[in-house]
Amino acid sequence: MNGIAGRATGFARSLFLLWPLLTACPGAHGEQAAPAPANPTVAPADASPPESAEAPYHDHYIAGGTLSPDMSVSDGVADTNGLARAVRIDGVVSVIDQSTPGAPSRVNENGLVGRAQWDTAGYGSWSADVAAPIGGSNTDVVGAEGHGAASLRAHGVPFDGGWNADGGIGDLNMPQIGLARSQPRFLLPGGPMEGIATDLHGPSGLDIVAGIGEPGVFGGIKVPTFDTLGGSTATLGAQWQAAPDWTVGGALAQAHDVDLFAGTLVSESNARVSSTTGLVATAWQNSSTRAQFNVIDGSITASGNKFGSWIDAATLTGRITQDFGAFYIEPDLTWGNQVINSDMDGGYYRFGYQGRRWFADVGIDQAWSVSGQGADTTFLTTDGRYQLSRDLGVGGVVNLRRSEGSTAWSIEGYVDQHNPWGIGRAQADYAHANTGSDVAFALNQAWKMPTATRLNTSLSYERLTTIAPFSNAAETSTAAILGVNGGGDLTSRLSIDANVRWGIALSGPVAPAVAANVDLSYQLSRDWAVILSYYENHTGAWQSLSVASPLAPPTVINNPAMSQRGYFLTIRYQRAAGSHFAPLGGGPGSGSGRLTGTIYLDANDNGRFDAGETVVPNVVVILDGRYSTRTDSAGRFDFPAVASGNHELTVVPDNLPLPWTVAGDGHVQVEVRTRDHTDVSIGAKRIDKMGR
Repeated sequence: MNGIAGRATGFARSLFLLWPLLTACPGAHGEQAAPAPANPTVAPADASPPESAEAPYHDHYIAGGTLSPDMSVSDGVADTNGLARAVRIDGVVSVIDQSTPGAPSRVNENGLVGRAQWDTAGYGSWSADVAAPIGGSNTDVVGAEGHGAASLRAHGVPFDGGWNADGGIGDLNMPQIGLARSQPRFLLPGGPMEGIATDLHGPSGLDIVAGIGEPGVFGGIKVPTFDTLGGSTATLGAQWQAAPDWTVGGALAQAHDVDLFAGTLVSESNARVSSTTGLVATAWQNSSTRAQFNVIDGSITASGNKFGSWIDAATLTGRITQDFGAFYIEPDLTWGNQVINSDMDGGYYRFGYQGRRWFADVGIDQAWSVSGQGADTTFLTTDGRYQLSRDLGVGGVVNLRRSEGSTAWSIEGYVDQHNPWGIGRAQADYAHANTGSDVAFALNQAWKMPTATRLNTSLSYERLTTIAPFSNAAETSTAAILGVNGGGDLTSRLSIDANVRWGIALSGPVAPAVAANVDLSYQLSRDWAVILSYYENHTGAWQSLSVASPLAPPTVINNPAMSQRGYFLTIRYQRAAGSHFAPLGGGPGSGSGRLTGTIYLDANDNGRFDAGETVVPNVVVILDGRYSTRTDSAGRFDFPAVASGNHELTVVPDNLPLPWTVAGDGHVQVEVRTRDHTDVSIGAKRIDKMGR
């Protein structure tokens, strides 16, 4: 009885406290709430309460109702009817001045750039990228035929029997089976091509990939272009999970009448080649161990048949990882029109430990030349870090290389500290070889900034000594380098994104240099924005010593200045609508936010996008395996409306320069919040520092 009486008393007390709120709600007792006055008045802060208890209550408005309207209407979605869809269209005009020998003094890059993603009820998710140059000047690759870039991609298109498909048409990357991508030591690059590609996923882990097209290379600054290189390339491959722990697969790549490409053209246009290369791979994996064995066999014009094989293995025991492998790859092996690492025989071993305060790894690579024409090289690297306290960590890196009878080495030490202004790093580097030495000191700071803004700065001093061959004449030069990387929302309408690096010559034969990429964006309305961009890459004039003969003294060579400077005006229309796909509980009408990011080369391996670090354009980024886009000239990608919750970004590493790749097979987990702008920086790491 006492319990029932207590509950009744508590309920009555709660009802009494809630009664004023219940009577104020619209519809309470069948009455309607009184409308707000058309011209509300704001009482002074020290105003006395009304004398009459019957006086009506008036809400107080922040700043007297004079605040400017919020431009982020709702969560950025125009409406929630239908399935998810988003579109962005940029109109670009530009003027680019350059003073590079052999290049025109002024070019223009004008055109339209469109990107779209949309869901369908029964045909998967689709993405489209279109760039159409209009007038202006063309800056194609020498020996290539250039035009605008376009691609259409589908993800997760369902079929009967548990099958689904990814595919695309247009300017794409050559598709690869998963076993070809899971390579810690050797990568088979799926080079760019203009053609068609598909990836079929079936039961029992069965994947079938196929693609055919004309090889090429992406170009352009704000308006992407695709420069075709002639000839043709094709691939066909499949892999199958034969048992719970076993996967087997194979692939074939063929190229006909092509120029070989490895970042730059290797063969001349009058020396085109054809090649056929096959790969067979099998992998075994359980919860703590993985091993993969690969065999590659191929031929290239005038080089005969070539063979290679390698094995990679990795184990995880508690906090200890071990990676090891052996390889034998004969020279002149290619994959399509892409040159791969070859003429190598040897092995590697890496040991890593990851604790709460300690991180350490040691690696050794030994490679001999199969043909005897290359260099035999031993490479040793050690990397360690210790967290002294919550706010202070120290670490260092030591590298040693022995090649062709000469030894080169480098050492690096750094201190990371959470300071009152953010996170800072002080770093010192020294490198020595028979051709000279280099010493550098750097201060990097990631500054504490207001929400939705970021700022990183870098200040470094470098002293370079070069020893000329034959004469042993030494040149010493010094330079100071300042880098600034930042951006964010300055106001509800105005935002900035900048990456600038200045190199100042202090003494000796060194050239001053400036590299800058700055975007200033103003939001005219929810759908329309105007963007002003500035681009510069400038290297000043400098002098260097040249040795033509051991019998003659060094001569001074005057190197002319080279520069490129561009001004861009972009009018952007961007709109998102529909119910958004969310893998973790998102439903129709769920909240969404904007997801953007940058792909960069993490040169100092600290996991942060520091000022002056290089960005990577034309890299494919896939959201949740459904929507895809490419990074622009500033390494930026943008998904304008993404369902709130956890998502996975997949970075396709094909257009990353070797030896860089993204850890975790390119998979990055992110969280998007409702009506929020999530910005991520994804750093690529050198393969020789990645461990597992």
